[in-house]
Amino acid sequence: MAVTVNYVILPHLRKEDGTNLVRIRITHNRKSKYLKTNITLEPSDFTRTGNLKNQGKIDLADDEVRDIRRIVDAMPTSATDEMDVDDVVRYIKAKRADGEGFRLNFASYGIGLAERMKPGTGKNYIVAMRCLVRYFGHEPDISEITVRAMRGFEEFIRKEKKMVYHVDKGIVEVKGGGTKSERAVNMYAGAVRAIYKKARIEFNDPDLGIMRIPVDIFEYYKVPRVPASKHRDIPAERVQMMIDQRPSLDGRERMAVDAFLLSFGLMGMNAADLYSCTRINAGVVEYNRQKTAGRRDDEALMRVRIEDCIKGIAEDCKGKRTAFSFCERYSSQGVFVSALNKGLKAWCDRNKVEEFTFYSARHTWATLARSKRCGIDKSVVSECLCHVDPSSRVDDIYIRKDWEVLWDANAKVLGLFRW
Repeated sequence: MAVTVNYVILPHLRKEDGTNLVRIRITHNRKSKYLKTNITLEPSDFTRTGNLKNQGKIDLADDEVRDIRRIVDAMPTSATDEMDVDDVVRYIKAKRADGEGFRLNFASYGIGLAERMKPGTGKNYIVAMRCLVRYFGHEPDISEITVRAMRGFEEFIRKEKKMVYHVDKGIVEVKGGGTKSERAVNMYAGAVRAIYKKARIEFNDPDLGIMRIPVDIFEYYKVPRVPASKHRDIPAERVQMMIDQRPSLDGRERMAVDAFLLSFGLMGMNAADLYSCTRINAGVVEYNRQKTAGRRDDEALMRVRIEDCIKGIAEDCKGKRTAFSFCERYSSQGVFVSALNKGLKAWCDRNKVEEFTFYSARHTWATLARSKRCGIDKSVVSECLCHVDPSSRVDDIYIRKDWEVLWDANAKVLGLFRW
């Protein structure tokens, strides 16, 4: 059935001041949709009987109708037959936008997406967008995101000094911080790729033949891989030192050691999850691992039994309203992580040992679990760490997770130490 286009004035949509807007009615298959125009009608534009008398406004409305009819007349009949009225309206809107040239402020769009993400991932995307703006010297349109631009951006990241964002001062250079690592190159370029692909999904409509962003430049530009990092585990003897010294520590150093041992004792629980965890039921910590929750069908649910040997630490770190007190003591996750690593550095300096970070708890747990002393199967270790493994998704559909297997593995690792 043919698409009909007319302008209409809907009295029930008249505003309190008596003004109204001309609307374009699109009818297809006996169903109608309305498009707003910018043609504002004043009470003086009407006759006493309610007819439009302002010839200038009538001409503007006729122009709108003719413009839309030209788009509709160019639609292939075969395509129209498959469309409903919503498809037709979407097609008209897209074609009118394309006629003006599609524009998209890429950095603003990316930051808007980031603000709807989980805090950790969103923060990384925002940092990447700010770096992209520094590279261009302005907020780029999506048409400026090209293969050549991405190669230039990659080199810009490698050469730029380390930066930090302060609420009051904005972006400032880190004194003595050196240049960024290859991990930063991978993260920033990867964020641009993810945002670009989301824009293509949102603004292209292949079913209607609308391709505002027709080329996927990331078929030609490949995000650099992160070089394999050195193992970040620490010797078991160092973990034992922390256990032995813990009662004599205080302040930030005690907090950092407590958090490290708590993470180690809970199968490498991340700092973000320690900070946000709210549930301990019958001696079992329950949480959804933030890093992988969006990439797993089970939302990265973790249940970890608190073994007897770490119950004292868990009790010392207990929160009033949450599982642990870290979110009550520190204003944000970032502040907590910063305090953690400063406390661990202080402990390393005092003991004259090589520095390590909080994440070493997770690496150390995994290394010991796979060692000859424990001999835990690699697949069980992966489950304990709540990794994303696409190859095991089918198995997960058929096999119900037995938490006792994971808890026994953890008990075996913790049994290596004198608590």
